[in-house]
Amino acid sequence: MTQEGTKGHLTGTHRVRTLAETWEWIAPRLGDFGITRVADITWLDDLGIPVFQAIQPNGRRLSVYQGKGIDALSARVSAAMEAVERWHGERPPPPDRYATVAEMRSELGYSPWQLVLRTRHCLDDHTRLGWLPARQLRDNTASFVPADYVTLDMRVLPRWRVPVFHASANGLASGNTQAEATLHGLYEVVERDAVRRAEKAGPVGRIAPESVPGRAGELLEQLRTAEAQVDVFVLPSPTGVPCFGATVRNASFSVPATGYGCHLDRDVALCRAITEAAQLRASVIAGSRDDLIAGPDEGRGVSPAPFGPVPTLDLDEVPSLARPDLDADLADVVTRVTSLTGCSPLAVDHTRPDLGVPAVHVVCPGLDLAQQI
Repeated sequence: MTQEGTKGHLTGTHRVRTLAETWEWIAPRLGDFGITRVADITWLDDLGIPVFQAIQPNGRRLSVYQGKGIDALSARVSAAMEAVERWHGERPPPPDRYATVAEMRSELGYSPWQLVLRTRHCLDDHTRLGWLPARQLRDNTASFVPADYVTLDMRVLPRWRVPVFHASANGLASGNTQAEATLHGLYEVVERDAVRRAEKAGPVGRIAPESVPGRAGELLEQLRTAEAQVDVFVLPSPTGVPCFGATVRNASFSVPATGYGCHLDRDVALCRAITEAAQLRASVIAGSRDDLIAGPDEGRGVSPAPFGPVPTLDLDEVPSLARPDLDADLADVVTRVTSLTGCSPLAVDHTRPDLGVPAVHVVCPGLDLAQQI
């Protein structure tokens, strides 16, 4: 493992350990998180882009999680780490305290109305909630987040919860280190905000495929070999962090599947978007995800990206902003989000000391988040 914060892997994703080291570290622990196997489902589709599943039969929200990557090991690690992070999100610690919104206001640093609320909610100053400790990433100041906002336990329990927040896994991430997990969670929240903006106003532009070099260019060539039509879009993000959407279809799976990616490293962001589109296709073909919906225009089913005619851009018109150090990347994205929203991103630490895998739930009050599971 490299020195804390220094990146040991830079292709397709950024981690402080190499992918081989990450798998060697996490594989013996999978049983602790209820993961019975990690399976290769790449062959179910004809694209050839690696997609793996992590099977978690007793999951409290889902029982199957997907991972994707530029190679088989990347996809294997991705699937395992997603299942690990969701396990933590299903089992957060009990609330640190119970208090009304009015009683907590001075300790929050944000307004609870900046979170994703249910369409019909009963949030007001007198709403009594359970609260989990959090830290403001801008300066490490203590804060709190409503426990129901970051709790993914969907079991039927003998109690009624006041309908207030739309809980989701947006921003939930695990990693080799706390900083790595936090940065991955932050990227996801920024990505979802960019997706929402694109749904409302359209993308910034369409990337010319011939302008894409490197590993992302190889992925596009692989898709062309599979006779797939691929459209790559730049998504609008006022943070300036590169965000892409990629839509893939071919004769064997003609309904467009769209994936998204966000990262300070422009090429990593693009690889994530392309491989996520492939992941979605394989997930639908496998049919094992609990949250897939049959209709092509609903939920997590596949549907066309809602994008009309847009300008064509070369990839090098999108800046690549990553640094050699994860801590520096994290500080940069935190500053960008804080400047946009006026309040610091928050991190709720789900890490279990007895298990030792860093897991956090990043919350960004003020960003426009798609209500995804």
